[in-house]
Amino acid sequence: MLFKGKKRISVGIIGGAGYGGTELIKLLLFHPHASLTFVTSRKYSGLRIGEVHRFLRGLTHLAFVEPDIEKFPSDTDCIFLATPHGISMNIVPEILKAFPKARIIDLSGDFRLDNPLVYKQYYGKEHKSPALMKNFVYGLTELNRENIRQARYIANPGCFATGIIFALYPMVKHDFIQKDVTVVSVTGSSGSGEVPKDVTHHPMRAKNFRSYKILEHQHLPEIEKFFKDSFSEWEGEIGFIPQSGPFVRGIYTTVSTYNDRISEKDVKDAFFSEYGDEKFIRIVGGSPEITMVYASNYVEVSSVYKRNFVIAMSAVDNLVRGASGQAVQNMNVMFGFDEDEGIQFPGMRP
Repeated sequence: MLFKGKKRISVGIIGGAGYGGTELIKLLLFHPHASLTFVTSRKYSGLRIGEVHRFLRGLTHLAFVEPDIEKFPSDTDCIFLATPHGISMNIVPEILKAFPKARIIDLSGDFRLDNPLVYKQYYGKEHKSPALMKNFVYGLTELNRENIRQARYIANPGCFATGIIFALYPMVKHDFIQKDVTVVSVTGSSGSGEVPKDVTHHPMRAKNFRSYKILEHQHLPEIEKFFKDSFSEWEGEIGFIPQSGPFVRGIYTTVSTYNDRISEKDVKDAFFSEYGDEKFIRIVGGSPEITMVYASNYVEVSSVYKRNFVIAMSAVDNLVRGASGQAVQNMNVMFGFDEDEGIQFPGMRP
């Protein structure tokens, strides 16, 4: 049933100049039940979206506007925050005051945690709205669908966290982890954002491979929080090693642990019982592949059990499934639309 009987809802984006915001613009322009009414950017204010993002030329007459919340359309139903970490926590109180009935979907990390001390430890700054942290529901759609359906405010998961949790969830739920688990995730350069950095500069990345933020990446506490919230008895340790790969889009995750008390059938059955009916999650034989989910909202997962090692793998597109596509999927659930509306695109091959 459509939200309050409307055929379309009015949506806006705060922060539409970066890679995640640009992807969100593209998806919402083609959404059958959403009307994109504003997109903000301090840098490009006054310029048409098609002038800044040439691949969107001719698809909209909207121009970027300043993030002046009081001037947003009064009938706005949903606001997406595609801002860098540390921005949302400052402007969410303003949004709540100006638009008390609007839904909020935050793509940054500002509301994924509920402990301001942990936030400071991993993000390196004081949280300015700690009282609001517990108001946001974690937006990993397939694994938190019912809570999302009732939510007003969504904290969209991190891109690493999305791929890791999907690979790890059947193993945790079916008690395959006896002690701890090792996670290695390789990400493309777009995960570091639009602003050039040494680690994303093409000559430094194209023929290179490196690890970074070993055991201290900011997505680790949200992963641990998700599993502790989902399984109160879970006390496992996650050793997370993020890596930079020589490609642009996508995240490939490998999860490994040891268990000498289960069978290969147990592992296969666990993945099919959790994901067999999910539209956007493909269980594949052998290895997932980034090219098979490229520019799509799909997830590929697979598992292997040999020599008492349990291996799970996943592949996601970091900008769609790891950010904007999942945000639209959450919007669909919140407003009662079909979950795949506007995000059915299967990707590309090659």
